[in-house]
Amino acid sequence: MKIIKFVLTLAILNLIALILITLGLPDIVPIHMNLFGAVDTFGSRWIIPIIGMIPVLMGVIYILLTQNSHSYNSQNDLNKGIEEKIISAVTIFLIPFTWLVMIFAWKLYENFNPSITPPILIIIDLMVFIFVIIAIFFILLGFFIKDIKPNGYIGIRTPWTLKNELVWKKTHELGFYTCLIAGLSLLAFSLASFLTQDFFYIIIGFIIAIFVAAIIPVIYSYQEFNKITNN
Repeated sequence: MKIIKFVLTLAILNLIALILITLGLPDIVPIHMNLFGAVDTFGSRWIIPIIGMIPVLMGVIYILLTQNSHSYNSQNDLNKGIEEKIISAVTIFLIPFTWLVMIFAWKLYENFNPSITPPILIIIDLMVFIFVIIAIFFILLGFFIKDIKPNGYIGIRTPWTLKNELVWKKTHELGFYTCLIAGLSLLAFSLASFLTQDFFYIIIGFIIAIFVAAIIPVIYSYQEFNKITNN
């Protein structure tokens, strides 16, 4: 619980910083742009601290739920430490994203003109930043996921892992490697995009990461389940 409380403190400090900076923004700010770099949504400046509340709420809800429910199931207690690390990682993962809208509003669009399209190099650099954070999250998730015990709400929950404990164990052992490969691949392709200033590499890296981290474990669990049940 110490980890999640520390992360919650960071999230609260982050929210306070967002509120203070938001006070210096115009009432209406750009809050979203499309893949071509054009602003397609404007809204109230207070949408920024509202987004900043998401990591705070995650930590608060987790603490409230665990205080009231973790004694009900010994199997859940086995996952408590891993579960806390995953929630903490997701919370930390979300904090940098709360600043992306702020960057759009504060730096890219000083005149808040919807017809202005930022230079493509700025867009690529922002996307590289986003996908580097995602890559790091994949790597951290790999280290957490390999030790998750069978349960009904976290982990690689396919029909076949839920039906067979051995399939669960093997699939989550594989999940460590697939998440690690996905994260390192996405880091490499993000670096390639940054060096070449070509968005194409990020797209390819993300497709590879999703396939390796999400699709391969599902296929593997199906094959292992059939192999075990047919023997």
